[in-house]
Amino acid sequence: MRVASAFLALALFADYVGAESGIGISAKSDNGLLYFPIDVSPTFRIEPHLRYSTDDQISADTVPPTVELEGQTRETLEAGLGLFAVTSPKESFRVYYGARIGYVYIHTDLRIDNGPIVIRDSDTSDGYRIAPTLGFEYLFNSRFTLGGEVAYFYQRLEYDSRSGSGRSTSEDENNGTETFLILRYFF
Repeated sequence: MRVASAFLALALFADYVGAESGIGISAKSDNGLLYFPIDVSPTFRIEPHLRYSTDDQISADTVPPTVELEGQTRETLEAGLGLFAVTSPKESFRVYYGARIGYVYIHTDLRIDNGPIVIRDSDTSDGYRIAPTLGFEYLFNSRFTLGGEVAYFYQRLEYDSRSGSGRSTSEDENNGTETFLILRYFF
């Protein structure tokens, strides 16, 4: 609820200062990214983003004499902000460059059911993500754009795992590149 309130406040702020604002979606069906572009000026964009996804998996092992069912639910939330310089080499084409920074939260529940024995595990991780980004967008008209983006990301997460009565913590760092195809609509 707090994240939604923050995005609504940014949209109202953009309208108040006369900036162009809009909404965007990633064309990849599996990443659930929403963008909230705010063009503060023709050369500067602030772009909050939000990603929420859930994934449920169930598997069964029916080798006699036991039957074992395993289920896993994973919930991911990422909320962040991008700051970009914008150039317009052509009237219907924009290039932007800058960086995105975000907070990442992941919660995973695991359940293994082996007849009379039920094992439950729960993992929670959170951390941050930084991604220097380069993108472009083609303006179909004053409201719709189609763009591409490439980013190099660095992500650091801290894990808190609970299994039965035990508890452990760990850290994980990863990095890499990612690309996006983004559709945006400006109000």
